Amino acid sequence: MMRRITALACLLATTFLCYGGGQQSKNGRLITMHFEEESNSNPKMVTPVKLGSEHRQYFFSKMPTFTASDIKWFYPFTSEDGVTYGAAFRLKDYAARELEEQTLVNHGKLLGVRCSDAPLSVVLVDRPITDGIVVVWSGLLQRHLKEMQKQFPHVDDLEGGFDGPEFALPSR
Repeated sequence: MMRRITALACLLATTFLCYGGGQQSKNGRLITMHFEEESNSNPKMVTPVKLGSEHRQYFFSKMPTFTASDIKWFYPFTSEDGVTYGAAFRLKDYAARELEEQTLVNHGKLLGVRCSDAPLSVVLVDRPITDGIVVVWSGLLQRHLKEMQKQFPHVDDLEGGFDGPEFALPSR
């Protein structure tokens, strides 16, 4: 009898853990950010991606460095191509500090940003990112923005206004 109760308790605990884990990963996968890895990294830990007109092979970490849960706000805009959208994402304070550290360590590498099922957006890390803002310049569709709107506040909706010089209103 005691074995059955123990087995049932373990089964219930596993069910709740799996359910909770599934919910977190579902929400966390709206946006993920991955740093470039070396080509000789463990193949189980990296994903090969071909980029550019020459389809050069790059490798990105399968484990995201940042997810949707690290985002404080977003700012959508129409991209230069006039067909798709882009968005700026401001990371929460703890994640912004981590981003600055990671961009110091990963200077010269790529940061890949995956937004739902949009094409991978890649940024070259040429300096430390000190403001906590990562930009996807194009490739987002209106449905992506609607998904983001459900999960993140728009920068214009924040009480107290803007928290970065590039979003400040012009002084008169």
